[in-house]
Amino acid sequence: MTPPLQPYGYARAMTQSDQRGTHPHGAVQPDTHILIVDNDRSVSVSLGFMLAARGYEEVRSVRSAARAIAIAENFRPAIVFLDIELPDMDGLDLAHRLSRGARQHPIRLIALTNVIEHPKREDARAAGFERYLVKPLDQSELDKVLRRTAHTAA
Repeated sequence: MTPPLQPYGYARAMTQSDQRGTHPHGAVQPDTHILIVDNDRSVSVSLGFMLAARGYEEVRSVRSAARAIAIAENFRPAIVFLDIELPDMDGLDLAHRLSRGARQHPIRLIALTNVIEHPKREDARAAGFERYLVKPLDQSELDKVLRRTAHTAA
């Protein structure tokens, strides 16, 4: 039996080693706040573990737009991995809301989708998404996105 999804702290618990923050894939600071918004539990869990393995300590995961809005206000994520096909709100609308609420603390948006050539791809770019990842997530693609996000943040 699989343990229930931990909405907070599961990534932090996995990084309590001497290598914290020194992983060769970790391009962004390990204390960077990262929010995963995906209604598919397996995607959220696997992405959380991939980020933890790369030294990221502050990772939270939610499965609805409503929870993302509630958490983002206090957690203030620097990077949001966001499924653009959420059941309770369009991912592009959620991206706009998160960005509006974070004027003093910019958010880097990474789109998650099941389709390589999603019909909303250009709309996602216009909504402020910087990168685009196709599920299931490929670790090398994740590493590229993290490196590019770190370079554009500098």
